Amino acid sequence: MSSTTATAASPKEANRYGVLAAAFVVMFFVASIALFSVFLTPLSEQHGWSTAEVSLSYSIFQTVMAVTGIFSGRICDKFGPRKVMLIGGFVFGLGWFLTGMAGSIPMLYLFHGLIAGMGNGLVYNPALTTAQRWFPDIRGKASGILLAAAAIGPATLSPIASFLSSTFGVSTALKILGVTFWAAITLGALFVSPAPANYQPNGWTPPDESKPGVAQGAVDGFDWKGMLSTPRFYVLLLVYAAAATAGTMLVGALSSIAQEQVGSVGAMTAAAFGAMVVSINTLSNFVGRLAFGAFYDKFGAFRCLSVMLVVTAVAMVAMSFATSAPFFIGCVIVLGCAFGALLVIYPPLTGETFGATHLGINYGIMFLGYALGAWIGPRVATSLHSDVFGYRNAFYAAAVITVIGLVVALLLAARVKRAGTMRASCR
Repeated sequence: MSSTTATAASPKEANRYGVLAAAFVVMFFVASIALFSVFLTPLSEQHGWSTAEVSLSYSIFQTVMAVTGIFSGRICDKFGPRKVMLIGGFVFGLGWFLTGMAGSIPMLYLFHGLIAGMGNGLVYNPALTTAQRWFPDIRGKASGILLAAAAIGPATLSPIASFLSSTFGVSTALKILGVTFWAAITLGALFVSPAPANYQPNGWTPPDESKPGVAQGAVDGFDWKGMLSTPRFYVLLLVYAAAATAGTMLVGALSSIAQEQVGSVGAMTAAAFGAMVVSINTLSNFVGRLAFGAFYDKFGAFRCLSVMLVVTAVAMVAMSFATSAPFFIGCVIVLGCAFGALLVIYPPLTGETFGATHLGINYGIMFLGYALGAWIGPRVATSLHSDVFGYRNAFYAAAVITVIGLVVALLLAARVKRAGTMRASCR
């Protein structure tokens, strides 16, 4: 047989696509934190809680998820992803189920913010980083596919959650979702297996350390202590936080912004328009994740990151003048795509920079940058909003933070390129 004749995929080659499919199912359901917005008003009305009190559970959830992701990554690196994800799926489902029984704000924070958030952190990180290890040749596409699942999951499940809440009541709906999440994540986790050590797909060889963007020693892999000892980690963490600020600000207040700046459109009420642009933003986020997953593999991390930051800063300024429906929707589409790109870029960038050997814990720590942005963004929106200027000052502040992130990213890219050139010239 000629050497150029195609051969059947090896068991390992075939297995990695099975792992990707299983991880896709897991990510589809574990990203359901966005569903919590469906229950914001029903929970407030049923128990007499303020929406501010209920929405704080979202911030607690995100923080607990990020911190737990660090520990789940370390455990996953040692014992493999399946056990961690099975435990996480149970804890995640239990948290949602118990949320349906919460009779006070502290109970809500405990069941949803702490328990469900902990379960999310136990599942999200292992699912994402395990798939990354199976696809060192197309890190961007693998990241894009999985995070696209995390985008369409809430968009698909939100109408179902709303139907369950209106039909059976909010408490029963939360219990049904809890059981569903546990069953679906458990099923997916059973088919997730770790990649062999130093796994290389057929016909692919890893980049040498002279490649720009690859830290010296990354091929062997930095552990978390080694990563924290490098200045590059703190620079990337800062950029992550800066880039996440604008996106999380928009996600947290988009409906309110749309109703205030545009209002009703024809026969469509302001509330209906706000709901519509939230759906448009979700779809744009999905498209951005898929597109930048492919762009990452073709153009590299820093070019994609720079484009994302430039587009975000410009669109944020444009949003301050967006008072007509078409212009506003255009800005939302652009910002949705850009924010979707961010979460796709950082997992493979972390693996490319610090190696895949300890990617679980390393990305768990890096994800704290996103969590920081998730705290800053919504508070920029609320603190800078005024009756006179609306959200305009918040848009400008988010744009300035994004530009700072862009400048830092460009300086890092230039330094990485120089370092790569110097190492190549010494060979």
